[in-house]
Amino acid sequence: MLDPAYIRDHQDEVKQGLESRGMSVDRELEQLATLENRRRRLIPELEGLKRDQNTAGDEVARAKRQGKDASGIFEANRQRAQQIRQLGIELDQVENQRAALLMGLPNIPHASVPQGKTEADNVVVRTWGEPRAFDFEPQAHWDLGPALGIIDFERATRMSGARFSVLLGAGARLSRALINFMLDLHAREHGYLEVEPPFLVNRASLEGTGQLPKFESELFKIAGDWDLFLIPTAEVPLTNLHRTEIVNGDALPLKYVAYTPCFRSEAGSHGSDVRGLIRQHQFEKVELVQMVKPEDSWNALEQLTGHAEKVLQKLNLPYRVMALCTNNINFSTAKTYDLEV
Repeated sequence: MLDPAYIRDHQDEVKQGLESRGMSVDRELEQLATLENRRRRLIPELEGLKRDQNTAGDEVARAKRQGKDASGIFEANRQRAQQIRQLGIELDQVENQRAALLMGLPNIPHASVPQGKTEADNVVVRTWGEPRAFDFEPQAHWDLGPALGIIDFERATRMSGARFSVLLGAGARLSRALINFMLDLHAREHGYLEVEPPFLVNRASLEGTGQLPKFESELFKIAGDWDLFLIPTAEVPLTNLHRTEIVNGDALPLKYVAYTPCFRSEAGSHGSDVRGLIRQHQFEKVELVQMVKPEDSWNALEQLTGHAEKVLQKLNLPYRVMALCTNNINFSTAKTYDLEV
């Protein structure tokens, strides 16, 4: 969530940054300014009334010592208590409206993010290796996997529905080997602490990473009275490891790596982009997260990207690094690199 004080003091910059993402935010910024003004008026007024109410007891005691009638003080207390309740309700409404608006605003793109609206506006930052040339027609994995008996889509669909798969034999062993390879690489060579987090998280955790409230339709929620969701990525529990804590700056950077299954509804995805193992409802991922001081964050992004690239280099898989344009980066990010293999 954007800092409301930053929005207040840098309205033009915020407006320009969000408009570069294809948004029109004049109405939201105007509403925020109105709510901010009401909030700044209500808080001191409410605090003043509470101070007066706290000292009223001394006034009553003083009146009784002096033999005076304290009924006027009691009546003033009663009216003031009612006013405190009314102002408290009004402040809660303002705070809730303000929070809802802030939660609906995405991050501001960094100045280095390419301006653009579609994938065609993404920029190649660098490449590694040469894409392989074959002297035969290579098969797609959704044909080759079933033919080799290492992927089964039909049985998975029978068990769970579309966009699920079963890995068998060498396919299952390959998945497990890749997970262990990545965890060991990042823990031993790159200095990350391995974490095994819960695969279910609460609403506050998903709000903390920007999935909620905007993207609830893309999540799987547990039925019944549970306020729990299946994680869409290990980034959610890793980022929330220290939520509500004050971390000693001397302990930074904190570097975490985790393997988890991930669960996404992929609402709106259809057609050729969901064939085979692409855009599945359940998939596996090894995630890297760093917690650093703000002034070190951009260097951390470059380091994280380099650590992800090292996986592909060790596997000898040619790839290119793409800087996504302003309209392609996701809701909570200020800058995104994609590795296209």
